[in-house]
Amino acid sequence: MDTKYLAIDGYVGAIPVPGTSWGTAKFDLIHSSAGADQVAPEAPDTVYACSTADPRLADVLLHEIQPGDLLRVTGIVVRPEDPTIPAHFAVDALEVLEAAPARRD
Repeated sequence: MDTKYLAIDGYVGAIPVPGTSWGTAKFDLIHSSAGADQVAPEAPDTVYACSTADPRLADVLLHEIQPGDLLRVTGIVVRPEDPTIPAHFAVDALEVLEAAPARRD
């Protein structure tokens, strides 16, 4: 397994859900490595299975974050040896860079 401390930007894939214990939350973050200045724009997106054990962050995730929000998350990422398993990101800080457009039901 490869473990690194880093910050990445990505879009929330689905509504965050409570974790397995009090004060925790889980969500998927979709990070696109393709950019206008990159050599390989066809590079696939990376999905990170994110979680936090910080009750303040969990509260924000569960009550204020919606799918499509662009976040910058900071923490420890663990990439498993099996490439079919999403990397896990233990989030210890987050910043909302751009809110998703309001839904019209």
